[in-house]
Amino acid sequence: MLKNRCLAKSISDAAWRMLVITTSYKAESAGSMVVLVDPRNTSQLCSRCGLKVPKSLSDRVHECHQCGLVMDRDENAAINILRLGLQSLPKARSPALQGGE
Repeated sequence: MLKNRCLAKSISDAAWRMLVITTSYKAESAGSMVVLVDPRNTSQLCSRCGLKVPKSLSDRVHECHQCGLVMDRDENAAINILRLGLQSLPKARSPALQGGE
């Protein structure tokens, strides 16, 4: 059904929405929460110094020429997404969650 141009976006949106609802429900029952963040540029921003390091989709390694950080592109993006999520939390909860970093 995703090959149908007219329906593909609606089907994908519904699937993502269901994933968010299910994940949020499970997190709440475990005493946690789900925070949605905009993933735009998270694989291109250096998680150490914040410099934007443009790369193509085929580039799998993040290499920052400013601070020298070299790591897997997805790991770099995950660190940036975590930071964005923690920044969007209320200040009272944020320090307790950042203790593990």
